[in-house]
Amino acid sequence: MALRAPLAASLKQKSQRLQKAVSSFETVVNYQVQEVTTTATFQIADLYKALAGAIMALQRPAGLTAAELEEYNLLLEEQAYPFERKAIEIHELNSQRSWEGIYDQWVEKSFAELKRMLPGRFDKRELEVTDVREIH
Repeated sequence: MALRAPLAASLKQKSQRLQKAVSSFETVVNYQVQEVTTTATFQIADLYKALAGAIMALQRPAGLTAAELEEYNLLLEEQAYPFERKAIEIHELNSQRSWEGIYDQWVEKSFAELKRMLPGRFDKRELEVTDVREIH
């Protein structure tokens, strides 16, 4: 379902459909089968991220001044932020499974998404030490 103006009505319908899809995936997560759980968790996060992206991709109304366009963009960001934040939280949940020794392609994909969504936290380079001297 595509988002359209007026955003409030369209977003309400899209959110209801999102919740229905999330509920279906949560049912699968409750099976507690490792690969199914990590897959479903990734897919839930992806749904939230997609909704945030759809909000930000909405066509802007014609005829707005630069100031009005900036304000409109800020309003869209305010609408998209909770969905993006939810996607991040769910990807973090999936990535934390690695602490329990669970690491499959879906956990790896969650790490990759976190790297894109929060580069300051997840896209850090390790410092390599090339000259090591013994301390006596």
